[in-house]
Amino acid sequence: MIATDNKIVERCFLMNLDRRGDRLRDWMKQLPQPWPFPQPERFAAVDGRHIATPPQWRAGNGAWGCYRSHCLILEKCLLEGIDSYVVFEDDAGFGEDFQERLVEYVSELPADWGLAYLGGQHLYAGKHPPHKVTERVYRPYNVNRTHAFMVRGRDNMKALYRHLHWNDWHTKHHIDHHLGRLAQRRYQALVQGKNVDKESIAVYTPDRWLVGQLPTKSNICGRKWSQTRFFNDAKNADHSDAPFYAVLGPHRAGTSCVAMVMHHLGVHMGNQLGGYETTGGGEAVGLAQLCEKAMRFPAVDPTMSDTQLTQQLKSWIVTRKAEANRDKTVAGAKYPHLCRFVEHLHAGLGDSLRIISVERDIEASIRSLQSRSEKHRGQWFAGTDEQCETLQQSLLEHRDAFIKAHPDVPVFRIEFAELVTYPEEVIKNLIEFLGIEPTDEEISSAIDHVNPDLRKHG
Repeated sequence: MIATDNKIVERCFLMNLDRRGDRLRDWMKQLPQPWPFPQPERFAAVDGRHIATPPQWRAGNGAWGCYRSHCLILEKCLLEGIDSYVVFEDDAGFGEDFQERLVEYVSELPADWGLAYLGGQHLYAGKHPPHKVTERVYRPYNVNRTHAFMVRGRDNMKALYRHLHWNDWHTKHHIDHHLGRLAQRRYQALVQGKNVDKESIAVYTPDRWLVGQLPTKSNICGRKWSQTRFFNDAKNADHSDAPFYAVLGPHRAGTSCVAMVMHHLGVHMGNQLGGYETTGGGEAVGLAQLCEKAMRFPAVDPTMSDTQLTQQLKSWIVTRKAEANRDKTVAGAKYPHLCRFVEHLHAGLGDSLRIISVERDIEASIRSLQSRSEKHRGQWFAGTDEQCETLQQSLLEHRDAFIKAHPDVPVFRIEFAELVTYPEEVIKNLIEFLGIEPTDEEISSAIDHVNPDLRKHG
């Protein structure tokens, strides 16, 4: 097994300052057993306090020493013909079942891996969540921190060396920030479909970090923590444990009313809400722009690829989930196109997807959309009577087909006529489905928003 023949990598290095013998002793004492790597070799780290930094360096002497130490280890491997290594900084602390989880992680790493993090912190995960490759392996967008990672392959090592010695460092960036930009290139090319012409290598992370940072005083920033820190994991960097409530219904079906009710109840529906209704459409502007870019009204099929559409919807939603989590609430969204995109939502969100299906007689919704179009001839959101009918039927069919095909996805159905007739009762049940505890004022505001006159087309 890997755990006994130590063939994951050829060499294992521990970066440690000469003046920090205490760290060396403490680090060696806490090594997991059995140890799955070759015997750790202490590498005398560059002490930034004793050397001069280049004039363009603005990140501090400690960060310069860290950067130079990693570069020297890489140079050593290139010069001595070492084709793979793992490096730990002396504040690296190991998680439970380290050896077992490491073997599982390594066994699932794709054959092209060049840089494999064992510990770190996912940056910009709200907008660019790590992309799942296997059950235990993810492709990150950007990883911060360099306390534990593996490097493999001479071509990859040369590419890494070139990247670390380019002079396009951002002001005040540390080595981990610069490495993060390297990871971004492969993610942008393979996940986001962008044309990236700069050199890149395959970078991966585990689903959950294997290595954290010990509660010691940092040699770089001087801060000290009370316990070993494990940062946001790839598995939940996209807040997969937090529900997302998609309000689904064709145009003019009452979804705007429901979305605004949710907004009044404290659900995070987006940072800037717009829409056609004068009382508030409950549509997040950013989501509306994304949806229209993918499928311009009154089209019935997206022009964007399934992969790209799924990723862009997920990125937008993950950011809203993070904001909702910050505000101690849940996230939701409404836009008619989501009926057509519900399979994409499910592909991106998995078990966290929740559906609020707004039910209204389709003929009434068609007539209402046709009436709106007649009032706004020449506007982008107006279609012919035939286009309106085709679009409405398509949205309804896609929503209902998805719900039927996925009985495991939680669905709360709202009959629009019941909402405007018995708003207190319907909203009470909606609150239970949302799993939130709005204030009495928020509940009153939600009830007051419902207008019985909205039944005029029913």
